[in-house]
Amino acid sequence: MRRTLWPALLGLLTACGGNFSNEDLEYLNALPTREALASKLPDSSASSVGGLRQRADQLSVGDPSSLYLDTRKASAEFNSALDGLLTLLENIRTVPPTTREPGRRTWGPWPDRNQPGHDVRFVMDRQGAFFAYSLQFKPSKDGDDAWWSFLEGSFKADAGIRKGEGELHLFVDDAVAKGINVGGLRGLTQLDVGYQNKALPSRVEMIFTAPPPSATPELRYTYRELPGGFGEMRFLVKSTDAVPGGLLEDVEITSRWTPDRGGVGTFVILEGDLKGASYRECWNAEGRVSFAKKSWELFGIGLASDCPDVSGFEE
Repeated sequence: MRRTLWPALLGLLTACGGNFSNEDLEYLNALPTREALASKLPDSSASSVGGLRQRADQLSVGDPSSLYLDTRKASAEFNSALDGLLTLLENIRTVPPTTREPGRRTWGPWPDRNQPGHDVRFVMDRQGAFFAYSLQFKPSKDGDDAWWSFLEGSFKADAGIRKGEGELHLFVDDAVAKGINVGGLRGLTQLDVGYQNKALPSRVEMIFTAPPPSATPELRYTYRELPGGFGEMRFLVKSTDAVPGGLLEDVEITSRWTPDRGGVGTFVILEGDLKGASYRECWNAEGRVSFAKKSWELFGIGLASDCPDVSGFEE
C-alpha cells in the first residue's frame, strides 16, 4: 500500500522572508522530523529481487531472503506514507509564523492555489511543554467559524528538546466529504501515527484505516529503533503462498536488523494453511539467507550461530 500526500500540501507555503524568534523555534522543535521517525533498514544486493516469491520450504542458504525483501517493501511503504506529512512540517520550518499570540503561532491563512475556493492555515497552540497543532481549511467565502482540521497533531516535550511523545492524525474521509483533493490517500478513512523518542527503543506506529468492504480495514506498521543502526519492523502480509497447501496465508512479520551484519525475521501464520505456526529466517549483510527454521519441522537450514545478535529488542 503506497500512499502519498497530494501536491497541495507540498506547495501550500508560498510566503518567504522574515525572522524567527527564540520562542518560535521552541514551537518548531515540537514538530517531528523525518530523521526521527523514518525506518532505516540498510540496503543490500538482494533489494531488487522481489517479495515473498519463494515459500519457506523452497529456500536454501545463499538465496535472497524472502523476509528481508518483504521488510524492505514494508519499510518503503512506511516511509512513503510519512514523507508527505513530514515534508509539510519541514516546509513550515522554513517560514516564520504570520501571527504571534501568547501561547499560539499561526501560519496563514492563504488562498490554496491547489484547492480553488479554499483557504488554508497552520495553527500551533502551547501549554507549557505540551504543543498541539493542526492544518485547517475553509471555503474562502465563509467566515472563521468554518475552519476545519484535516491534520491534527500533538507533542509533549517531557524529556528535553524534541524528546517526548507525539501523535498525528489525518482525517481523509472528512477531507473528501468537504471537496478536498486527497490524491493517493483516496480510499482511506484515516491515517494515524503515534511515536515516542524519550526512551529506548524509540517507537513509531502507523495505522491505515479503510472503510468496508476493504479486505484490510486496518493495516498497522510498528517501527522501533536503537542507537547504532539497529531497527525493528512489525507488519502484516496478506494472501501470500508462505507454506505448502491449498490456501493462501496472512502472516504477521517481525524483522529486526543490525547496521552491517544482516537481520532476523519471524512470521506467524494468522490465517491459511498451518494457522498458528511460525517461521524464523536470518539474512546476512547482502540480504541472503544464512539460517531458516520452521516450527513444524525438526531441522532447519544453515547454522543458527550465523544469525546476528538483535537481542536488544527483546522485552
